[in-house]
Amino acid sequence: MERLARAWPPVLAFAVVLLVWQGAVWIFRPAPFLLPGLDRVGQRLVEFGPNWPKHVLATVESILLGFLIAVVFGVAGAVAIVYSETLRRAITPLLVTLQIVPKIAFAPLVLVWFGIGLASKVTIAFLIAFFPVLINTAVGLVQVEPDLLDLARSIKASPTWVFFKIRFPNSLPYFFAGLRVASTLAVIGAVIGEFVGSDVGLGYLIVIANNQLDTPLGIASIFLVSVIGLVLYGVILAVERLCTPWVSAEGGLQALI
Repeated sequence: MERLARAWPPVLAFAVVLLVWQGAVWIFRPAPFLLPGLDRVGQRLVEFGPNWPKHVLATVESILLGFLIAVVFGVAGAVAIVYSETLRRAITPLLVTLQIVPKIAFAPLVLVWFGIGLASKVTIAFLIAFFPVLINTAVGLVQVEPDLLDLARSIKASPTWVFFKIRFPNSLPYFFAGLRVASTLAVIGAVIGEFVGSDVGLGYLIVIANNQLDTPLGIASIFLVSVIGLVLYGVILAVERLCTPWVSAEGGLQALI
C-alpha cells in the first residue's frame, strides 16, 4: 500500500499533462505539425509499427554500450584517483575541464573521428555518462567514518581488506546514485549521437520527422526514448534496492522515490 501511495502522484501528474495537451488541441485547434492530438500520435505509432524494432534496438544498443563503458571506466578511474594522490592531482584539472565543456560540443569532432555509425553514438553516450559514475564512486570510497578506518589500522588490516570490507560497501549507495544519473545521461548522449551521426535509431527518426514536419512521428519517437530511459532507470533502482537494503531501512534517498 505504501508503494501504491507513492506511485499515484506521478501517475496523476502524467495524466494531467496529457489532459492539458489534448485540451489545448481541442480548444486552439493548431495545425497537426505544430501540436498533434493524442489520437494522431497513437495512430502514427501504430502505422510505423513494423519499422520500430530496428530503430528501438539501435538506440538501446548505443545506450547500453555507452553506459556500460562509462561504468567500467568510471569505477576504475575512481579507484585509481582515490588510491593514488599523484594521479589525482594530475588528472583532476583535466576532468574538471572536460566536465565544464558542454559534451554536445564534442559531437562534431567525434563524428569526424569515428564516422557515422555505432562507434560515434557510443562515444558520445560514454562522454556524457562517465563523470557522474567517477565522482560519485570516488566520494563513496573516500567518505568513510574515521572510526572504521582506525579500527582497521588497529587490527593491521591490509589495504585489500579495507577496500572490500569497508570502502566498497560504503561506496555502494553513492555508486548507485551515480548510475541513476548516468543512465539518464547515456540516453541523452545516444540520442545526440543519432542526431548528428547515424542513419538508424530513434534520434535519427526525430530528425527525419522534424525535417518532414511529421510531428506525430517525432513525438512517438520521443515517447519511446522516454520509455527506454525509464526502464533502464527502473532496473538500476531495483538492483540498488536489492544490493543496498540498509539505505531504504535508514530512510535514505530511496525512501523518497
